[in-house]
Amino acid sequence: MGYTHGKKWTKEEIEKSILKVVDEYELNRMPSRSEVESFFGDTSLTNAISRRYKWYDLAKELGLPIKESDTYFGKKQEEIARQTLVAKGFEVRKMSQNFPYDLLVNDCVKIDVKASRLYEGEAGSFYSFNIEKPFPTCDIYLLYLLNADRTTKKVLVIPSKIVPYNTQISVGEKKSKYDKYADKWEYIERYSEFFEEIN
Repeated sequence: MGYTHGKKWTKEEIEKSILKVVDEYELNRMPSRSEVESFFGDTSLTNAISRRYKWYDLAKELGLPIKESDTYFGKKQEEIARQTLVAKGFEVRKMSQNFPYDLLVNDCVKIDVKASRLYEGEAGSFYSFNIEKPFPTCDIYLLYLLNADRTTKKVLVIPSKIVPYNTQISVGEKKSKYDKYADKWEYIERYSEFFEEIN
């Protein structure tokens, strides 16, 4: 563990090397993976980090904010959803990056978290959520409609059975057929109760 390209990376060497990139590139944040690889000319350090840490955990340990990206934006929203569900009394597990859903509630309800800011189109303004594939791998979608400052305007709790063939969900700014799913957190409880009754 920690051996990549024949080099043994100690924790101290990893941290010193990251801070060297920060200093040389005059960054006020954690360097991205591509920035580190460009600086050193290979993937030795980034491979060592991936094997020994989570990129976000290392950044936190070094006191460096992460560069804003779609992935980071999504992770932040998942954490907001997790905290909301915990506050409502649910047990919540965050799934790893490659899982087909984001959160597992009460060890039985699979939840995918999506977030969107308002898009202003010629035909009107709307929120757009990329589902990517038909035939969902989750039980429920949590769709966060965000204000310009990324605070939550509304949360839609949509059972995946409602949108089995969708690869995208669009929600109108003023009116949408999905409005009836706003704050329907009780759906998660009902799903959980159903699964727990099955022996």
